[in-house]
Amino acid sequence: MTNLLAKLSNWKLIVPALLGFIYCIYLFQTYEAQMSELAGEHTPMIDLRENYDLAEIQDFFTIIKSEGREIHRFATGVLDMIFPWAYGILFILISAFFLKKITSPDSKWMYLSLFPVLLMLVDYIENFNTLNLLDSFPNLTAEMVDSASTITGIKSTLTSISMFLPLFLGIFWLITLVRKKLEK
Repeated sequence: MTNLLAKLSNWKLIVPALLGFIYCIYLFQTYEAQMSELAGEHTPMIDLRENYDLAEIQDFFTIIKSEGREIHRFATGVLDMIFPWAYGILFILISAFFLKKITSPDSKWMYLSLFPVLLMLVDYIENFNTLNLLDSFPNLTAEMVDSASTITGIKSTLTSISMFLPLFLGIFWLITLVRKKLEK
């Protein structure tokens, strides 16, 4: 598995993953803009929040109207079912790329690059919670919303770690590279 990660973590796969990631972000922004236009104010999608409560979600779903809820349902049920693969593959490949440079392609440290898989799983749980909230509106309960908010908070933390990991590894690799050049 470590050798497979090392083999796949190349620019021929990283660049398309990056382009897919960017395209998904563009689509999310487009759908969010449509919802905001319907609401007459900026309205971030549920999964872009760190936490929320029953009153906040009730107000949000009311403000965006049924048309906005349909846009949110589509963005969550279709686009956000693809997006975890886009960012997951991207973060895994970039992390594996730097890990193979820092250690070796067959190092057990290569498994660290798989951390974003946890984020992907939590993102799917969040998506199903969001779809449940959308389908249950206006009959939402505090328990439903609190549970969904907790998962969103966990996803937010895992997102930060998953984004920081390749950045940290890249900086560490650059420092190692500069140090080796200075020692020569």
